[in-house]
Amino acid sequence: MFPINQNSEKVNLAFTKQSEIYDEYEKSNPLLSWMRQQVYDAVLPHLKKGSKILELNSGTGTDAIFFAKLGFDVLCTDLSDGMIKKISDKIKNENLQNLIKVFQCSYTELDKLYNEKFDFIFSNFGGLNCVSDLRLVTTHFPKLFNDGGKVCLVIMPPVCPWEILQLLKGNFKFAFRRFDKSGANANVEGVSFKTYYFSANEIKLALGSKFRIIHKQALGLFTPIPQMENFINKHERLIKLFQKFDKVFSKHFPFNLVGDHLILIAEYKSTIKQK
Repeated sequence: MFPINQNSEKVNLAFTKQSEIYDEYEKSNPLLSWMRQQVYDAVLPHLKKGSKILELNSGTGTDAIFFAKLGFDVLCTDLSDGMIKKISDKIKNENLQNLIKVFQCSYTELDKLYNEKFDFIFSNFGGLNCVSDLRLVTTHFPKLFNDGGKVCLVIMPPVCPWEILQLLKGNFKFAFRRFDKSGANANVEGVSFKTYYFSANEIKLALGSKFRIIHKQALGLFTPIPQMENFINKHERLIKLFQKFDKVFSKHFPFNLVGDHLILIAEYKSTIKQK
């Protein structure tokens, strides 16, 4: 048996509050849009015409709308009441009811979807960092996949160089917060809850032997984290240079093991075992 995640109520409240402002925040923060495009560039080569996508922690529906407009069927899931409302409103406004469906649940409750099969499972921007044990989520994947299905998890790892650099400002607690195995306190819209950080190897182990890693990439390695708005606004040319460095190095070892997030894509084969 896996431990029950105690974060659910707080996470629901925090992201329901954030749902009211998130889209405007992203529009005002060019690095968030840049990061999202890096994710899309990694994902799109692994989608085929007619792919059915299951999206976890769908947020305000930005990714679902993007995929649906490319012709993919998407089932959005999210725990947050506010996020579910935002997604539902967007679907109506964009007239995408025929391509996007919404189901409110935690990603630890995916057994509720066992009657459906998917070609691609997608979780963006660290939503899975709210769970203490990734196996609470990944244990469901084999029962949700068509054979040969793929999963993309965008997860925050323990080592983020830009956070560690906060040592130079004497902010020791923030610099090392990701290394606390018992979880670090996060604060979203005044609501505190625990977040947990996972290495590429921990993600691989959580997926299990029937998944083969086919893509591994750092997201936000040289490029600053989006929360550094003041630095970003003052050093636009430098940011562009850092983004070029990311383009060159982010997919190569050892750079693809650290960063603000990791983009990890794996393929499911019901008959294979990894060495």
